[in-house]
Amino acid sequence: MDTVEEKIKNILKEEKKDVRAWVNDSFNKELLYDDSVSSLIKPFLADGESQKKLIPGGFGDISSWYLRLAEDKSLNNTTYPDEELALSGIYTFWYYETAYAIMESDDPAGYLFSITDFTNVSTMLSLGWMNHADRLAETMFDRWDVEEDGNGSISWESLPLYLPWLSVKLYKAWRGLDEVFDFEPRDEQLEGFYPLLKAIFDPSASTFGEALIEAADFHVMGIGTDDYDPVRDEEYWLFPVEILAACRIRQQRGLDIPYVEHPLFDATPLGRYHSPLPVPRDDILEKVLPLYAKVTGKLDLQV
Repeated sequence: MDTVEEKIKNILKEEKKDVRAWVNDSFNKELLYDDSVSSLIKPFLADGESQKKLIPGGFGDISSWYLRLAEDKSLNNTTYPDEELALSGIYTFWYYETAYAIMESDDPAGYLFSITDFTNVSTMLSLGWMNHADRLAETMFDRWDVEEDGNGSISWESLPLYLPWLSVKLYKAWRGLDEVFDFEPRDEQLEGFYPLLKAIFDPSASTFGEALIEAADFHVMGIGTDDYDPVRDEEYWLFPVEILAACRIRQQRGLDIPYVEHPLFDATPLGRYHSPLPVPRDDILEKVLPLYAKVTGKLDLQV
């Protein structure tokens, strides 16, 4: 079995090559960005009705495009992709909020939010967008209350979902919630992430630092594509949002964040804890969102 250092080295080598090739393939931009603008957004802006139900999906595709740009900049230019990452984050947020709005409207579409979507709350926290994280979590909880299968989770033994459930537990710790959700695992079932939960509000910076290292080790060794791998979504392989979210929550309590060295944190700029990103302005969102709020009657534009 590879060591943590060896596994990171191998992942870096492949990701640098694969992400650069993906970004350079013009088909991907056409599919995710250009088509979303031309086939969905422009028709909707023209009459306020065309493609209304597909607008959230278009936002999701645009978010994916910006995230790949962010990954490429972080991997191959070794600079922090603040602009690209912020745009990906804001489109992710409005994907969920517009999907929620259309599902709550008089003419609903078929979007569903599952437990796996909750990792995006950690993404919002990692960016330093506390209000967005809070709003997104409440949106998820609201939908879980009305969806037939709730959050769609199954037993931990059948399919352990580490990052989503850790994200739920981190959010609950931050907001002081004690609700236990269906099929929610025990804290200790999160294995290498468990010390992070235990130490998040520990006054000792060194104790939290040790938990960071253990969580980073578990994150790296859990990277893979098998259903039972703890970190199986490629976008999180070198962007450990769950660890960054824990740091953000701890800092919000006025507790110190120790500087620790680890191959995961040192691999790319996305692996390091940064100051909160400014919420970006975007011409497309500024045109679409007010109209979407008007036609659905359900989209709250205040965050």
